[in-house]
Amino acid sequence: MDEPIVFVNIGWMVAYKGPNNDPTIGGHGWLKSHDYGNEAWNFLPHEGKLHGYVPRSARINLRRLGSAPNEDKLTGVTIVWVARNPRNKVTYVAGWYSNASVHRETNYFKIQRPGGQVIEYQIEAPTDEAKLLKPDQRTLKVPTAKLKGNLGQSPVWYGNTEFLAQVRAYLKTDGVIQKPKRQKASGAPKQPDPETRKLVELAAVRHAIDYYTSRAGGNCTVTSVEKDNAGWDLTVTGGDVTLKVEVKGLSGNNLCVELTPNEYKQMHSTEHRSMYVVYVVTEALSPTATSHIFYHNAELSHGRKQLWTTEDGRMLNIEPLTGARLTVT
Repeated sequence: MDEPIVFVNIGWMVAYKGPNNDPTIGGHGWLKSHDYGNEAWNFLPHEGKLHGYVPRSARINLRRLGSAPNEDKLTGVTIVWVARNPRNKVTYVAGWYSNASVHRETNYFKIQRPGGQVIEYQIEAPTDEAKLLKPDQRTLKVPTAKLKGNLGQSPVWYGNTEFLAQVRAYLKTDGVIQKPKRQKASGAPKQPDPETRKLVELAAVRHAIDYYTSRAGGNCTVTSVEKDNAGWDLTVTGGDVTLKVEVKGLSGNNLCVELTPNEYKQMHSTEHRSMYVVYVVTEALSPTATSHIFYHNAELSHGRKQLWTTEDGRMLNIEPLTGARLTVT
């Protein structure tokens, strides 16, 4: 018999191990006036266990998960945490607890978190049977269209037949939707280009491909469109996510890059901007090459002011430049 599954809609965070440098991002009322929600500690162990907060202290209906009428606790439940990505305002699976215990009362556990705040919980799970996906691994989209059976306004959702089957298969692969088909960047020369600038560009593209095809990057498929003048270098697809990645390489660590007019146009176009990524690699030719990945942040963007941020909160400062044509008379 399949284990019961319940979905809980929480705010978006990177680590869920406390609010320090990891704000909770979401659209519900509490988060409009606070930097974090009580779900901020959902993946911070307490006395060897994880405890999951359900927003608004919404009650999980044990009967719907298969408990007997008078049971106050149900074990062997899978809690699937879902959250809305601020990059594009789409809700994805963010992680899960396996073999969790769910109590009928929402305040069954009362735990004092760092800083002194006491949070009430009804969910407890073993730490070694839980999985939090990194932001780029969160690629399984949750159905939120206003149709019967989809995720609605309540933070607690019991799924629909089609999505439950999809999630069960997803959990069996530990959150991998498809094995990536790694493709080499088209147009790369067979022999290394002697010019340092070209070497830096090639190293940066390889860095981006290695990242997005890795487990941490979502096990994605990467296709180079460098020769197509698309306005970005790589098209990255994984699960329900497609990214349009413009790669920039730097030989030093001073993070300052320029976009061509076409790249800048596509970055800000309504068609592409929600999935347009600026992937900058500093010290690209060194063993300590480091990526700085800026994703469109739909939550913070308004009107003409469109923003790209890293997962740790750094923001791109975009300075439009105007060129000129010079001729000799």
